[in-house]
Amino acid sequence: MKIKLLLTFTLFCYALSVAQSAKLDRKPFAVSYIKLPSSPILDDSKRTYSTNSKFIHLQGFSKVKSGASLDITLDYHDIAVGEFEIRKEKRQQKDSDGNVTSTWYEYFAVVDYNSSATIQVSNALTGENYKEDFYETNTLTSSSYRNYEGAEKYFYDNRNGIRKRYRSEQWVRIIRRIRSFLNETYGYIPYETTNENVLILGSKKHPEFEAQQKAYEELKGIFERMKYTEPVDAISLRLQPILESFEQTANKYSGTKRKERKVRHACYYNISKIHYYLDNPDKAKEYAKKIIETDISASDGRSLLEKADRLAAKFVVNETDNRHFDIVTEDLTEIDIDETIEEDTQKSMPEEPSDDILAYLITTSNDTITTHIATNDIAKIGYVVNVQTKDQNGAVYVNTYKAEECKTLALANGDIYKTIGFDEVSTETKLSHQKLAKVLHESDQIELFLYNQKELVLRSPENDKGTSTLKPDFIFGVNKKLAQYATNCEEVASRANKGEFKNNQEGLLQFCNALSNCN
Repeated sequence: MKIKLLLTFTLFCYALSVAQSAKLDRKPFAVSYIKLPSSPILDDSKRTYSTNSKFIHLQGFSKVKSGASLDITLDYHDIAVGEFEIRKEKRQQKDSDGNVTSTWYEYFAVVDYNSSATIQVSNALTGENYKEDFYETNTLTSSSYRNYEGAEKYFYDNRNGIRKRYRSEQWVRIIRRIRSFLNETYGYIPYETTNENVLILGSKKHPEFEAQQKAYEELKGIFERMKYTEPVDAISLRLQPILESFEQTANKYSGTKRKERKVRHACYYNISKIHYYLDNPDKAKEYAKKIIETDISASDGRSLLEKADRLAAKFVVNETDNRHFDIVTEDLTEIDIDETIEEDTQKSMPEEPSDDILAYLITTSNDTITTHIATNDIAKIGYVVNVQTKDQNGAVYVNTYKAEECKTLALANGDIYKTIGFDEVSTETKLSHQKLAKVLHESDQIELFLYNQKELVLRSPENDKGTSTLKPDFIFGVNKKLAQYATNCEEVASRANKGEFKNNQEGLLQFCNALSNCN
């Protein structure tokens, strides 16, 4: 009798342990690999390109003056201004009973701005020759005015500054899209991120909690060693015991109850993810199908299945079976092969910036200045910005603008800097003067900036002044601080209070994205 009672009790305890919460946490890990192109040049010795634009760059290619496999011609069509109109909108004020007590009209200046560019690509290897068009558009809607004349006057007084601003912004976006298109088509793009994830049991009461936490820490440490320039054989070998542990756990929880299926779902998800980043798309697909069969979150399985299918197709097109190898990206156009030029002739030539980038500076008076910035001056952007200009003889001069003289600085590489005020901490000066800071995130909910390469600054739209996240009250109370920024979004505020977002660039970007996408 006692044996039966003991057996019953043991079975009850086991059933209870299995029934414990199967809460799953998404845990991040790092990956590194080469993004393969859709139309590759398979012979790496022939990965060369020439172009008429200094803003076009191909990853994994050598830029040459002539005789390239790819010739890329950029034709920028500048900005076109649409028809100007004054929009009239009716406004009413009502009393507590819903009766209209007053009526008036507001007037807005409205005009479209459109920029376009065309690239022509000639492939000497295949004989292919085609054009691709790119467009950017903005619609200006001014602030409201109480009469037609006020809205009209605003536009005509500011039309040149508005045109220059949209021209520079649209140019930067078009160049960014052109580079993205060309690199997705032909380039070999090094890709590194810490934002991939696996599913790990998050309830301490679950019997697999400790084993899964240990497996995750080992997995995370192994993937941190991954480099896109090196084969994954050694990493794959180290991950085998972890793959086996997930497989064993999935087999152990083979029942049909939801909590057991959740455990299997997580294990299959992790196995599929690991195989995907070890360049094993067939194995990744095998376990993605098992995810769908568990019927917990079929979308996870379908997503991984689609990714693995795309990877397998890329392998076929690129005639390879991996995404981890070394690439060469270089500019050979600056090499002077004509050694007959006399030294004194070279000295008489006007000075050229050795390494710079195109930039557009919008001043507080709404003037747009087209200029260049030396790459070693980019890290110095803050209280001032040093920009380069040329005189009529081609000589280069450096002009310095104070931050309070600037509104926006747009670099041709896509980086945007804006002038903001905050009490800085990284230099220990605690000055709140205006400074140029790099825009990391911008929406009508929240803004995130990077200053001095290491100081992150948050600003809500209703405040002119930002807050450094290096301040002691932010470091020691980041959860509370972030929740305060999310007072209008209960879901994000709750996640902040639970400590989901870290006080670093990755964590704060996650917070800003979540808040900006809050319904």
